[in-house]
Amino acid sequence: MRGAYVLALVFPSMAAAGPFDGLYRPNYDWALAWDCESVGVDGGALAVEGDTLRAVENTCTLTEPVEIRDMEAVLYDAACLGEGGASEGRIMLMSHDFGLYVIRDGFVLDWIACEGE
Repeated sequence: MRGAYVLALVFPSMAAAGPFDGLYRPNYDWALAWDCESVGVDGGALAVEGDTLRAVENTCTLTEPVEIRDMEAVLYDAACLGEGGASEGRIMLMSHDFGLYVIRDGFVLDWIACEGE
């Protein structure tokens, strides 16, 4: 137990890779030209890295993961900071064959994985 505490102090920025880690772009015709390289900017990639979700001019820290039974999905508490200020809420990430659904109260975003683009 003490060893884990020491490692947390020595490596505080090391986040475990999550099941959704990767680069994505919106899976819509209007986003076909997005570059999958410039993370977090309009026309660039969207990313999930450990406990961080990065979208266009918006970054969310994901905490309190709850796996959804019988689905490839995890529900998180999210603290987000972006151009419009700070916000909090819930975000569910759910894998599909070609990428990821990002689900918030009232809407679903479809992100396609950048691998193979």
